Amino acid sequence: APSTMYRAASGLGALKHGADTQLLNIAVRSASTSVAQRSSGGFLGWLTGARSNALPPPDFALPGVTIPPPLADHVEPGKTKITTLSNGVKIASETSPGSACSVGVYVHCGSVYETPETLGATQLLKKLAFTTTRNRSQLRVVREIGAIGGSAKASANRELMSYSYGALKTYMPEMVEVLVDCVRNPALLDWEVKEEIMKLKAELAEASSNPEAFLLDALHSSGYSGALANPLIASEASISRLNTDVLEEFLALNYTSPRIVLAASGVDHNELVSIAEPLLSDIPTATGTGKPKSVYVGGEYRRAADSSVGFMISSHSSSHVCDIFYDIHLFLLWFLLEK
Repeated sequence: APSTMYRAASGLGALKHGADTQLLNIAVRSASTSVAQRSSGGFLGWLTGARSNALPPPDFALPGVTIPPPLADHVEPGKTKITTLSNGVKIASETSPGSACSVGVYVHCGSVYETPETLGATQLLKKLAFTTTRNRSQLRVVREIGAIGGSAKASANRELMSYSYGALKTYMPEMVEVLVDCVRNPALLDWEVKEEIMKLKAELAEASSNPEAFLLDALHSSGYSGALANPLIASEASISRLNTDVLEEFLALNYTSPRIVLAASGVDHNELVSIAEPLLSDIPTATGTGKPKSVYVGGEYRRAADSSVGFMISSHSSSHVCDIFYDIHLFLLWFLLEK
């Protein structure tokens, strides 16, 4: 009899425990539903004691906030506008979306315009870009570019010198003024010129053990006679002949108005012209040196290097200039096989 009573009591306890568990589950589900319907407002609500009702749907329109229309499937690119000043300088620009803009001054003057006395001048002028001008010290130039978060650089090739400057659109007037000042009014201080010449010699010595660095120069010197045979990487002897007087004469002959273009992207054209015209309209209109001439003659170029790899380039006189590229393809194949 006692054992029967114990089993009955145990059964009642189990039924009670099961009923309590079921009630607990119902209570948890009810609390979860209540929390989902009534948000506490998160951390901000806890901090301020405020509570909010049901969360708004994702497409709920916020009062006072206007959502711009989506972009069309096809957006027409900005049209390029060109203005030619009275002295021949061209100003070109096009609009673009975004908050940044880029401004550049491009001069039709590269190594093809160098003479035996000025070989290496464009290479040195590239190094002297954004240094001391007649209106600014080099420190001021660097600080003004950095103050607006800008990025400036210069490059030189066989036919073109380029100076570019990029920053936010709101700083476009300052960008144009600094850029034109650096291009038009370089001070060419003796100590700066000598310092950059030393750097060029050091770079030349470092590159002399790498035949690949002279590949394009070798290609042009063996294939052409005239302006295109001028090297982009001048020899140490040519660089040593350069000085302030040589550079000033080179600038006077080649940085003339018909060969200068100011181009910008992401700016208003009329605003650009109103800012740049007073800065560029007084550039001399002299034509300077004539158009350089080159003749394809073909030839051979050999160079020995300190490393185990040297190279030879030969180009044959032909009516098809592509022959020279065939020769260079053969050299590159040989070079890869050797490595």
